[in-house]
Amino acid sequence: MADRRTKFRKDTAKVKRDAANESRQLMNRLKQMTPAQFVRLPARTLARLTAAQYREVVGTIAPEIGCPTPPPLPKPERETLGWRERWRLLHSSAQMTVITSVLTTVIVMVGVASPQAWRWTLTHIEIVRPGERGNWPRCARLSPYTDGCLYSPTYDMDWDALAEQLNIPRQQLYDDNKHLPPQFIPARAPIVVWRHRGRLVE
Repeated sequence: MADRRTKFRKDTAKVKRDAANESRQLMNRLKQMTPAQFVRLPARTLARLTAAQYREVVGTIAPEIGCPTPPPLPKPERETLGWRERWRLLHSSAQMTVITSVLTTVIVMVGVASPQAWRWTLTHIEIVRPGERGNWPRCARLSPYTDGCLYSPTYDMDWDALAEQLNIPRQQLYDDNKHLPPQFIPARAPIVVWRHRGRLVE
């Protein structure tokens, strides 16, 4: 395998040397021509020349003519580019740096702002109820989110089942409903659902 690589490198180097020699010989022949002979050359011969070689030949055989150097392509003005074009002009490593910085900033801001946002939200939706519980609104249904209302069951209920349904400790439920018997909850008896996260006012 090593012999094949060595042979390949030698062949490649030989091809490059041959191409360079052929290019030099072609340039020498062209520089010996007259302008009339040069303009009659076939297009395939001229196609083998680079722009710099073409200018070199013309400058040798007809220095009075000269070949104007093409002006460099104007760079696009950044002011006229949209953000997509500007983004495409950035190197991939710069793009990754920008993306990483933006994501880091967003994560830090969310981490810092989340507790404040939750506190602000909960402050504005704080449940406020009068101290007289008979004036509380009726509960539409019983769930772990029901709070600050009165529920009237259509059948006798068990304290443990109610506590599980509301996800409230049984003792807390009973302490808030001392007007009910401790053995069971009679049908149509008003049940106070209060999670002690709101505020009672007189």
